[in-house]
Amino acid sequence: MRTRTIVTTLVVGALIAAPVIASAQQSGKRNGAEAQQRAQVERVQRDLDRDRFQDRDRDRVTEPEQDRDRIQDRTNAPDEAKQAEERIYGHELMTDAERLAYQERLRNASTEQEREQIMAQHREEIQVRARNRNVQIDEAGNPVPED
Repeated sequence: MRTRTIVTTLVVGALIAAPVIASAQQSGKRNGAEAQQRAQVERVQRDLDRDRFQDRDRDRVTEPEQDRDRIQDRTNAPDEAKQAEERIYGHELMTDAERLAYQERLRNASTEQEREQIMAQHREEIQVRARNRNVQIDEAGNPVPED
């Protein structure tokens, strides 16, 4: 009888312990899956942070280059504008407004032939203007100093 009580107690204990053990194993699996998921989220976050830092560093490198280019453009702009004016035939015999209007007409010309026609007409007008002012001009349209 004593053996029977011991065996019965062991069987009942096993039946009670089985669901607890199964639950603990499932809980362990869940904890393992959650740990893997947390690790994956952390890896993705690290990658995003790394990319963000790389972008920031790349922006810091290009900003000084862009600043240098902007400064260079601003300092060269007056020289380039002056050179563009000097390429206009008879520019010294024209007012600022006339130069701007002439440049605008050339920009708005739709064909090269139209541009050439505008330039030829301009050349004739400047030669007439020079004669009316008793000014001699060279081939480039610049006034020739009197000796």
